[in-house]
Amino acid sequence: MELQHKEFLVQKHKEWASVGASIKRNEMDLFNKQLDNLRCETLKDLCSLLIAGKLRLVTDDEQVQIMKSQTQETGLLTSQIGNKFDFWKQIDDEDFHKWLLGKYHPHTANCLHSYYIRYADIFFSPNPDVELFKCANPKRSWILQAIKRFADYYLSRYGNKDVKHLISRIIERYELNRGLDHKDRIYLVSPNFVEEKINKITSIPGEIGFTCRIGLFSGLREDEIIYIRTRSICDQAFGCQCEKLHVANCRNGLSVITINWIRGNKKALATIIPTIYWERLRNMLKFDQYDIQAAHKILKREAGIAYIILRKIHYNVMRFKNAIELDEAEVLAGRFKSVSARHYALNDPEKLSGKYISAWQNFGVNISENI
Repeated sequence: MELQHKEFLVQKHKEWASVGASIKRNEMDLFNKQLDNLRCETLKDLCSLLIAGKLRLVTDDEQVQIMKSQTQETGLLTSQIGNKFDFWKQIDDEDFHKWLLGKYHPHTANCLHSYYIRYADIFFSPNPDVELFKCANPKRSWILQAIKRFADYYLSRYGNKDVKHLISRIIERYELNRGLDHKDRIYLVSPNFVEEKINKITSIPGEIGFTCRIGLFSGLREDEIIYIRTRSICDQAFGCQCEKLHVANCRNGLSVITINWIRGNKKALATIIPTIYWERLRNMLKFDQYDIQAAHKILKREAGIAYIILRKIHYNVMRFKNAIELDEAEVLAGRFKSVSARHYALNDPEKLSGKYISAWQNFGVNISENI
């Protein structure tokens, strides 16, 4: 009996099980590279390392340190690992400033450049959180945006993504975005990113495409779009103070609509959309949150963004090169500090709609062609 028991244990010990996993085809090269880094030629070698306990989770600090080392190997010197020079100090600051001026309104470009000059050393230091968390939230937002724009500049000048990845990892590692709610974040993104997303959004066909373009051209939140579709329209003058919608149909084919819908901290004050879009929306037999949810799924697939991001893109388009003044853009975004500012922004619908057309033309969008 003892001999039979030993034979059973030997037989059981020799039993094998197959393991496998599926990965995306475009990640095969990265997977093979990681295997090489672990000195594994096959999945079996990887399994052997795991079973033997020779693989462990790399800490966040170690991951950042590895990225710094990899950045150094591509020709970027960093003092964080004991070198004499800092790679960001090898960059021509004036060239970076000129690049910003070519992408943003001069005031915005100057602010971003100033914050970068003052805080780059702190950001790339071993413990950036110690100093950056001493800053007020709006100021920290500007600092992070300035550093991110430096990463965009470096990528455009040298075609190297390592700096961009390093900056993202540092922000994540030290939670430098912590405490920055939607009020405090500065939503300034690369114009190339905005133009790329606009092209993808406007190429979506059919009813889904219409729903996406309504969100893009109006800059309204999802529930606000549904609200203006059914809300009664006042037949009095544009300056009437009642709770109904007030619509000014301009000669250039746009409609300026005052909404004045306030609930809690969220406000929908006014919007501008092509008149034909406005009429189509009002005449639809059915349009609700399910239509927007369907558009959201298509946007995630086709453009890689959520429906709410259309609102952020709209604001960037309005403010790019100061096409629309800050007070006017703030009213369209549902933010204002006084009633007088709201009236100032909306006192000339024809002029405001003309600026709106120019804002979209900055990104190669002819509103009349997208109707």
